[in-house]
Amino acid sequence: MAHVIAVRWTIKPGHEQEVLDLARTMVEPSNAEPGCRSYVLHADPADPAALFLYEVYDDADAFQAHCDSAHFKATVEARIFPLLADRRLEIYAPA
Repeated sequence: MAHVIAVRWTIKPGHEQEVLDLARTMVEPSNAEPGCRSYVLHADPADPAALFLYEVYDDADAFQAHCDSAHFKATVEARIFPLLADRRLEIYAPA
């Protein structure tokens, strides 16, 4: 059973490129994590302040391991989250 995560970030004005650059550094290490099937970053071509992440993990434990990883804490928690105006996380499982 897959554990699907949909994340939408709205970036504070003036920080769009900085957050995009930081978010791009998360793709390779996240995709290399055990239990991560896919970690894909999307930018909204009509809105530079909007980023969307589509993530698929083996299970909830694999997603938690991602959230506990050193690269997540150092990049997302410490550097990206403070630059966001809004963040939304949705979790889906097969129906």
